[in-house]
Amino acid sequence: MTHFTLRFLTPLLLIITAIGWIVGGSAWMPVWTGNVGKRFGLTEIATAQLLIGVLFAVAVSLLLFGRRPKIGSFFSRFGLVTYAFFCVATIASVMASTPAGAGFAPLLFPAVGLVVALGLYLIIDRSKAVEVAPSRSAFWIGAGIFSVWVIAIGISLRIPVAITSSPRPQETGKDSVVLDYVQWQGRTLPDTGLSRLLPILTALTLEGRCIIILYYPECNHCRELFENYFTVARPDVKVIAIEIPQAPGTTALIGDDLGPVPCEGCQRLKLPEGKLYVLKPPTVLVVEEGRVICATESDWKTCLGEPTVAPTSLAPAP
Repeated sequence: MTHFTLRFLTPLLLIITAIGWIVGGSAWMPVWTGNVGKRFGLTEIATAQLLIGVLFAVAVSLLLFGRRPKIGSFFSRFGLVTYAFFCVATIASVMASTPAGAGFAPLLFPAVGLVVALGLYLIIDRSKAVEVAPSRSAFWIGAGIFSVWVIAIGISLRIPVAITSSPRPQETGKDSVVLDYVQWQGRTLPDTGLSRLLPILTALTLEGRCIIILYYPECNHCRELFENYFTVARPDVKVIAIEIPQAPGTTALIGDDLGPVPCEGCQRLKLPEGKLYVLKPPTVLVVEEGRVICATESDWKTCLGEPTVAPTSLAPAP
């Protein structure tokens, strides 16, 4: 196989994979990549966009500058080794997470990708590379490659990648729903599953900035959050307080009735009765233009900033 032919096969493999990730969303991507991204403070979407950008950057660099065998060989090796590593890691992740009896279907695509990547890598040395006289200086070639990477990753960070790995709340039983805020950051509310429970949320959060608080009425920690941030109306942002009902078959004690939470100017909603909602209250979401940009259950300052009301000011006057 000639250097010319090999030069186009490697970027073709990378481009097909990148397009597959864009079309299929995160469900087509290696699950472990999201966990790696979180270690560097990246959301699942940002991690996906960055990896897509790297695939396109390597592919375009090879297409534009790979006519010189040394450059073409470098980018081919780099792309194929990285691609093979992704395939091996994906196979290991799938084998660890797939239940027994699921068959080999989940392993098909990473296994085929691994075989193709290794096959292309093994024939790089056997390809007859013909040195081409350089038409550009090393400086301009380096500048061109750098520009390709900056443009490719910059564009990829604006590509809408759907988070499709778990678009609904995880259910642990017939009457229980897990509300996992960790997986919500970067998603739209329909993707988180909240809009399925409260359809009105989509219309309420589609435009502008909105703060959503999921809370239990008898939760003192939840009440502290409302007292510190929402006893004074906030005209700059829409605030939605969503009450979590008691689990089926439970009865509130008389001492648990603390009355409505202090939330001036808030819109108050309540999740549907008859379900056990599993989460740690209060869960705070900041939604901008319909997409969750911050989610937490403890680090309130990260999402809300400094308290709008000093805790000491809430003490009754003597």
